[in-house]
Amino acid sequence: MRAKRIWTVQSLLTCFFWNAVLAGILYFVADRIIEALQQWIDPFLRNGPAGLPDDIQSALAHLQRFLDEMKEYLAPAIAGMVGAVTFFLWLFILLQGRGLANRAYREAAESRPEPPGTVTPEDRRESRPEPPAVAEPAPVLSDPQPAMQMLSILQREGRLIDFLQEDLGLYEDGQIGAAVRSIHQGCREALSQYMDLKPVYEQAEGEEIQIQPDFDTAAVRLTGNIVGSPPFKGILRHRGWKVVRAELPQAVSPEGKDWILAPAEVEISEENR
Repeated sequence: MRAKRIWTVQSLLTCFFWNAVLAGILYFVADRIIEALQQWIDPFLRNGPAGLPDDIQSALAHLQRFLDEMKEYLAPAIAGMVGAVTFFLWLFILLQGRGLANRAYREAAESRPEPPGTVTPEDRRESRPEPPAVAEPAPVLSDPQPAMQMLSILQREGRLIDFLQEDLGLYEDGQIGAAVRSIHQGCREALSQYMDLKPVYEQAEGEEIQIQPDFDTAAVRLTGNIVGSPPFKGILRHRGWKVVRAELPQAVSPEGKDWILAPAEVEISEENR
């Protein structure tokens, strides 16, 4: 049991650390792209029409507002996406590790030799009748199938696994930014198709809210100067997220087989026939 607890904590910290690094990279790249676009648009808006048609001026103004909104919601969007990936990746690693540990334990127990002088079941049956044997319940293993399905969906819709396995050092910032936009859109559409997410608090971030004595500690994390017992008044720094609907499709691969998250694609040409 202690080894399982250690494995649970270590796998969670590992997934959290590397996904936090990924979130930082994504945020830095997206922020640089937005800032570059704003610097390119700003001279046109600051210097007046400058001979540009009205429709182009209006389009640039709308684009400026859109970039401002993107910069405002960039951090929550990346945090939500990376948080979901962290959870499912940690669940997959945790279940796979526990399954391997249970299998190794059973194989070791079956192959362990009996010490000399051990009374075998045949000897006990000959000496006295045995009570009816009670079948031990098989260990219940958590099903990793939901995590596999969600990873398969994120790969199919947003090419998330391709992006995580790619060496970003080979590309320029502009190329990475274009890839991030496509991945963000695909993963967001995949989540909205199979899950409904709602914020824990509907109030806007930065507003003052009151924490009641019976608040859910899993849904609310208190920070700052916490003295005494609730109720508390504080500033909402992040609204949080919760799942209100989850409808996953069919299994990606039968249990006990290799987990196929995305099939390989092979193009056949006339020359190779």
